[in-house]
Amino acid sequence: RPSFLTMRLLRVIAMRRRGKFPLCAWVVLAVSASTVFTSLRTPHVLRRALPENFEETPEYKAFARQHLVNEDQLFRESSFPISPKELLHLTKVFLVTEAPEKIFPSDGMLLADDFRFVGPYIGPLDKQAFYGQRDTMDFFQCFPDASAQFHDFRVDPFEPNRVWWTVRGNGTHTGQAVPGSDAELVFGDPTGIQFENPPQACSLTFNEKGQVTKFTIGYVMDRMVGNTGGLGGFFGVLWRIGKGFPFSEGQPYQPSSGYRIFAQVNRLFAELRILLAKDEKEKQRLREAMIDVPAGNLEA
Repeated sequence: RPSFLTMRLLRVIAMRRRGKFPLCAWVVLAVSASTVFTSLRTPHVLRRALPENFEETPEYKAFARQHLVNEDQLFRESSFPISPKELLHLTKVFLVTEAPEKIFPSDGMLLADDFRFVGPYIGPLDKQAFYGQRDTMDFFQCFPDASAQFHDFRVDPFEPNRVWWTVRGNGTHTGQAVPGSDAELVFGDPTGIQFENPPQACSLTFNEKGQVTKFTIGYVMDRMVGNTGGLGGFFGVLWRIGKGFPFSEGQPYQPSSGYRIFAQVNRLFAELRILLAKDEKEKQRLREAMIDVPAGNLEA
């Protein structure tokens, strides 16, 4: 589709061919040329907002010393015997042999004796309880096209024995659960409804033998993404297909009455400060700093 600038130039050319070139055409041509040269001088908004080499300024260097982590240095100082590369490999071994999405059998040796499974609203579960939860619910029978969308695997520089990754996850409720199974009880008959989870943080913590001591899953990173009401894991999928649990953890986020009252009181105090402000500049600053009453996921 032609840009606004292109359309202006074409209009000038057409007027010139018709022998008409009034003052307004010269103005259009001048503005167009100015726009071109301005875009060449400032190809990115950062050119106007920052010094040319802002990372070389004393201010940025002070900022980096205070706020940016030297990850390479932290890894060099680590005494953990397993390298980041090997930890990433072990994580993928875990995912294909032990996680709910597993595709290969396992003898359970990758899980340490003190293994714990922890989610936002579940656990800690030990090894046997984790296996019990994993193996009694055939999720992929009910959502045969589901994908966990694993990505962004990285080793934590502060905990060099811990691997983090992100999941999103989508799928469609088209499969029929095995009659009499837990999946049939929970998911019911196929609805044909498609789900898209918000991004969620997951992690594995390893001991020095390369065994997993902790598996965390389902911590939502942005509740405004997806169509599961901001919920992750099973809770989000169940809510999306109309089978959400009746308790608050199984429902989209809603601010508590106490939090709403706090926000309203805070807003009243802010409005009082605006009335008492000395000048319009101070009033405007206070208006911009006011906090709105928090919105739940179904209200945003």
